[in-house]
Amino acid sequence: MLELLDRKLNRIYDLSGYLAAVAILLIAVLVMINIISRAVGAFVPGLTESAGYCMAAAGSLGMAHTLGQGGHIRVAMLLERLRGKGRFAVELWALLLASGLSVYLAVFLVKMVYVSWLFEDRSDGSDEILIWIPQVPAALGFLLFAICLVHASVKSIATGQVMVKDEGSAH
Repeated sequence: MLELLDRKLNRIYDLSGYLAAVAILLIAVLVMINIISRAVGAFVPGLTESAGYCMAAAGSLGMAHTLGQGGHIRVAMLLERLRGKGRFAVELWALLLASGLSVYLAVFLVKMVYVSWLFEDRSDGSDEILIWIPQVPAALGFLLFAICLVHASVKSIATGQVMVKDEGSAH
C-alpha cells in the first residue's frame, strides 16, 4: 500500500512539473504577444501581469518535481566530511526543517488565497483580475512541495536513508 501511495505521489509531482512547463510556455507566448502588439501599436492590458502570474506558477509548481528528480541545490561542504549515521542525522534534520518551514508557508499561502477570495481582492495592474485566481497555482505548488518534503522525510525515516536524489541516486 505504501508503494502505491509513493507511486501516486510521484505521478502528482511529475504532473506538477508538466504544469510548470506549461506556465513557462505561456510566459513565452505572452511575451511574444506583448512584443507584436507593441510593434503594431495596439495595447493589450494585463499581458505583463499575466506573465508574472505564470512565472509564480512555474516557480512554485516546479519545486516538487525538481526535488523528486534531485535538482535542488544542496550545500555539500559539510556533508562531504560526514559519513554513516552522522551524515544521515544532518541530512534528516535538514529535510525535517525544510518540511516544517514549507508546511508553514503552504498553510499561509492557502489562507492568503482564501482571504483574497473572501474579500474579492483585485489586482492593482491593468487587468484588475480577481487576485485569488493567479494565487491558486502558486499556493498549490507550495502545497505540493510541502507534501513532497514530508513524503521524503517519512520515507527517509522508514528506510534509514535520506530519500533525496543527489547526482542520480538516493543517500
